[in-house]
Amino acid sequence: MKRFAKLMAIVAVIAVAAAMAIGFVACDKNEGLRFTAPEGTPALAMARLVSDNGSIGGEKINYAVVSPSNIAAEMASNKSDIVIMPVNVGAMQIKAGAPYKLVSIAVEGSLFMVGKKDGGNTITFADIKGKRIACIGNNGVPGLVFRYVMKNNGIELISSGTPTGNQALVQYVADGAEAKELLAAKNADFAVVGEPAATQFKSIQALGINAEMNLQTEYRNVNPSANGENYPQAGLFVRTELTNNETFMNSLFDALAASKAWVTSNAAAVTEYAKANLYQSAVFPAASIPRCAINATRLDEQTKSRIITFLKNIMPKDPQQNDINWDLAKEQIF
Repeated sequence: MKRFAKLMAIVAVIAVAAAMAIGFVACDKNEGLRFTAPEGTPALAMARLVSDNGSIGGEKINYAVVSPSNIAAEMASNKSDIVIMPVNVGAMQIKAGAPYKLVSIAVEGSLFMVGKKDGGNTITFADIKGKRIACIGNNGVPGLVFRYVMKNNGIELISSGTPTGNQALVQYVADGAEAKELLAAKNADFAVVGEPAATQFKSIQALGINAEMNLQTEYRNVNPSANGENYPQAGLFVRTELTNNETFMNSLFDALAASKAWVTSNAAAVTEYAKANLYQSAVFPAASIPRCAINATRLDEQTKSRIITFLKNIMPKDPQQNDINWDLAKEQIF
């Protein structure tokens, strides 16, 4: 028994040392800091930084764009120093002890349900009944907002079988590309995707998309306390020690503001730039840029409260169905 206890103590020491080593890798002054975002609009929030800001506040920056399915690991493994990811996922990781702070809403809500319908260009809740829906981001903000809106409009979501009555069949997918495949194969009637995918899908003649539901509007309709404001979709999370560096943080927000200004003023040039600097498969139709809802400004107390209210609405419980006290977590997250 003593030998086992000694062995476990050694294992614990090794584990702690490994965790510390991982934490220090991303902050290695020789390697520079790592700034990561997932493909899509979150990557657009840092667009011009990739070409214009090789250093920020005296710190060398290495930029990376990864698959949406891999973004959570950037914080979970302490791999990135700055990361854009779903607000709820990052907040939960901080609650679990990740050494980061949420410093900005990188992207406000930019989620739409798109599809084909006869008569009119607006998808209603009556249209959804009995239909099949592909939805991105099961455990992220997209999936949570989708379920919140459906539940509050009397739509029961099922994962198998044939939907009847007020039911709709939902299939969660990894990204917009997979949602597009289901639409093309006629294995889904509607798709819940973010921008720029929603606008891109409309331009694909073979899909025949002619209608949409604005999930930002529907969120506000079932949550009057939103007071007409959008909801936070992707957050900008920064390693805690960096948030204490005022020079660095000022430079970071200056760079983000300049990037946003360029993107919003040069909508027609964004796709070409993104293909060359972000990821090769990037497509950002000019019409999608205003709907991408890039923010990336400093959080004030009012916005922090808006984020907490949003998290209380869409994620009152953790995956194990335990209640989450988001009010208590506020000081930890910000």
